[in-house]
Amino acid sequence: MAQDIHYTDDAQSALEQFLSFWPLVSRKRQQKKITCAALSQLQRTGAGKVTREILINALQDSHPSFETFISMLRNPLSIQEVMKSQEQIDKDNPVCNVTRWDLPEVPINKPVKDVFALLASPRIGGNTDAIMNAVLDGCRDGGCNVVKMDFSKLKISPCTGCLKCQNEQPETFCAIQDDMIPIYKLLLECDAFVLGYPIYTARESSQAVIFFDRLKALSNPWVPKKPEPKKGALVATWGWPTTYLYQDVVHNTAFNLRHFGVETSEIVTGCGFWGAYYTKGSAALDAKGMEQAKAAGRAMCNPSA
Repeated sequence: MAQDIHYTDDAQSALEQFLSFWPLVSRKRQQKKITCAALSQLQRTGAGKVTREILINALQDSHPSFETFISMLRNPLSIQEVMKSQEQIDKDNPVCNVTRWDLPEVPINKPVKDVFALLASPRIGGNTDAIMNAVLDGCRDGGCNVVKMDFSKLKISPCTGCLKCQNEQPETFCAIQDDMIPIYKLLLECDAFVLGYPIYTARESSQAVIFFDRLKALSNPWVPKKPEPKKGALVATWGWPTTYLYQDVVHNTAFNLRHFGVETSEIVTGCGFWGAYYTKGSAALDAKGMEQAKAAGRAMCNPSA
């Protein structure tokens, strides 16, 4: 495949620069992904060679969660410009924004009355929390009862990999008797689940990781009530001001939740929370976005709203 594709000199230089961001062990694999995307771009445009512009478009297709690096190729000064724009809050034109994603309808007609929400963030009152609270306000507007728990206020240990939950019947759900036990019960009994977390290093927060590792216990053969299909909502935030920068991370979270009966029907993300915008409550600067977060909560609980 690599023999069938040709790059202009500046495109080849940009490709090598992009690949240099990756560790040596994965560069060959990444180049194959880029080649496939570049060939697709050539078919669309009818061009004979991959130009720098075509390469950048191919990178956007093949690596949507690497907008930061792609921006550097497009404009080497872009990161400095973004960081400068976040040194001070501009209330009239804030860098941060809150977005409700356009998602397909989830075919779960079970009435939603009880909503369980877990904030997997170390910053209670932070921007993830603020957006999540807007979603939950919408749930309440939709006539739902809401129970919210803050992971950081709980004592929850990481999974030890003992596999007792798989090999012998535990007294409850897990051999580790901590604050995860009531979370199991709430997750099984609720009609809808809302999870909120920040993305700091291109992945879910450590709190969210521990939560998912401990969910392994719900797959044991002695769980008296397997998770029934239910709707869910995700709230995720990050610093770089690009709305769909970490869509792969968010989609992976939705994938993991589906293993436990939660079909994601709403996703609300917030971005641009660097520098001055990292201040708690900056999300409120996007009033329209926060209203959309409330609308997501209402829609999950009352689809006709």
